[in-house]
Amino acid sequence: MATDPAGCSDSRGVVFSPNASSTWNNLGNFALDVEKNLRNYSSNWDHGNYGFDTLALGYLGSGGPAVESSVLAGLNTKDFYLGSIGLSPQPLNFTATDNPAPSLLGSLKIRKQIPSLSYGYSAGAPYRLKKVLGSLTLGGYDASRRPLNDTISFTFGEDISRDLLVGLQSIEYSDANTTRRQLLSKGILTFIDSTVPHIWLPLDACKAFESAFGLSYDNTTDLYLVNSTLHDTLTKQNASISFLLGNRVQGGETVNITFPYASFDLQ
Repeated sequence: MATDPAGCSDSRGVVFSPNASSTWNNLGNFALDVEKNLRNYSSNWDHGNYGFDTLALGYLGSGGPAVESSVLAGLNTKDFYLGSIGLSPQPLNFTATDNPAPSLLGSLKIRKQIPSLSYGYSAGAPYRLKKVLGSLTLGGYDASRRPLNDTISFTFGEDISRDLLVGLQSIEYSDANTTRRQLLSKGILTFIDSTVPHIWLPLDACKAFESAFGLSYDNTTDLYLVNSTLHDTLTKQNASISFLLGNRVQGGETVNITFPYASFDLQ
């Protein structure tokens, strides 16, 4: 658009223009349902121009698979800075429930380009060692990224819009001075949504985070902002946060995942 700032498209990794594609088959505007599990969500916020087109994975000429008639949606909103790739195996329905469109994983499985509808993902750790990169494997997982111990199997929720539910049993804070405190008063069931870069917690847990890290809530951005002074303090504090996860909010098999402050300090 004429009102967009310079470099708007490039900063987003270049945008897709359906009108420039000779194989685009338009379906119409439908809700994206992105972030629908968040507070005060309204489907009026996020519509997309849906259609079928060929989707290729990997860089041009890299030899990655190309999937014809993939479901794509152009964002008719500026609420989201980047797009996303859907990894749910569930097919998509538009106007007829008896003729669903297969998901990306479903299409790859039908074409025998992957052996299963599973996937493995690791976010990586650019703040550690020689910058550990992220990893995404379709149809399986990268065994070298899986810890030998401390693993657990999670069951899916019945609601397909909230299927990846885990029991968050506790959140523990610790720092270089061996200070330890609990930041979650009781366990909760929480939905893991990779399209959201934030952690949403009960109000009392947010207050506990404020106290532990010296944070102040910014009502304009609805975020906790860190200035250079607080950043230096938190770096010296060298705190870490441990999330204890299970299938239930209390008891049963669990796994403990610890994040150092550096994992949040990704400028």
